[in-house]
Amino acid sequence: MDVVGTRIKDRIKEIKNIPTIPVTISRLIKSLQNENVSIDELSKIISRDQSIASRIVAAANSPFFGYPGRINSIEQSILMLGFDFTKSIALGVSIFSLFHRQQAVLKRMWAHSYGVATLSGLMCSKVSVANRGVCFLAGLLHDIGRALFIKLYSTEYTALMERDDIIAVETDAFQSNHGELGGWFLEDIFFPEEIVVPVSYHHDIAKATRHKGIATTVYLAEGLISLLNPDIACDGQWTEEHEKALEKSGLTEDDIKAYESVLHDELESVNNFFDL
Repeated sequence: MDVVGTRIKDRIKEIKNIPTIPVTISRLIKSLQNENVSIDELSKIISRDQSIASRIVAAANSPFFGYPGRINSIEQSILMLGFDFTKSIALGVSIFSLFHRQQAVLKRMWAHSYGVATLSGLMCSKVSVANRGVCFLAGLLHDIGRALFIKLYSTEYTALMERDDIIAVETDAFQSNHGELGGWFLEDIFFPEEIVVPVSYHHDIAKATRHKGIATTVYLAEGLISLLNPDIACDGQWTEEHEKALEKSGLTEDDIKAYESVLHDELESVNNFFDL
C-alpha cells in the first residue's frame, strides 16, 4: 500500500477513536455476534438511542414486511422484523449517525443504501446462502465508504462523486475506492467478514473470493438500483458483468419485476424514513 492509502487508513482509525464509537454501537456489534441475545436485551440497547428506535419502528411499518396493522413499540417491531433485521437496521443507522446526518447528500446516499438493502434482502433467498438480515445489512452499509470520503475529504470528494466513473476517479485521486474504504472501516470496528467482503467488493465481484453469495447479492442489487431507481444518489451502472452474474444467479425476469414492484411501494416509506 502506498503512502496515501496508509494515511487514509490512519484517518479511519481516528474516526473510530476520536470520538470513541458510541456505546450503543459497541453493544449492537456485540449483540450481532450473540445468537442468544433476548428481545428484552436488544430492546434496552435500542431504546437508549431515539434515532435508532424511531427508525426500527418505521422499518417495521414498511411495505417491505407487509404487516397489515400499525406497530408502535420497539418490542413489537423486534418481533415483527426478527432479530437479524432489527440488528441490521439498528447497526446501519448507528454507523451512519457517526457522520453528518444533516447533509442532504448523505440523506440521499442513505436512502440509496436502503434501496440496495431492500433488494438485497429480497434476492437473498435465491442468490445467497445467508439469511436475509445479513444480506440486508451488507446492502445497507455497502456505500459507507462514500460517507467516509465525505467526512475525510469533504470538498475534494463532493466535487467528484457525481462522476459516472467514480471508482476510477476515486482510485486516481485517493489511491483507494469507497468499497475498500468502507471495508477497512467496518473491519476496524470488528464487523464480521460476511459483511466486510460484500461492502469491499460491491463494484468488483470478481475480487470477492469469500462469501460469494452475499457479495453477489449486493453487487446485483447495486446494479439493479441503477436501472429501477437511479435518482437517489446512485453511483452504480448496469454492465455486462452484471448480466453474467444475473444469469448465474438463477433470477428470472418475473423476479426482477416483483422486486421492482416492492421497491416502488417502498419509495414513500424511504422518503419518510429519511425526511427527503
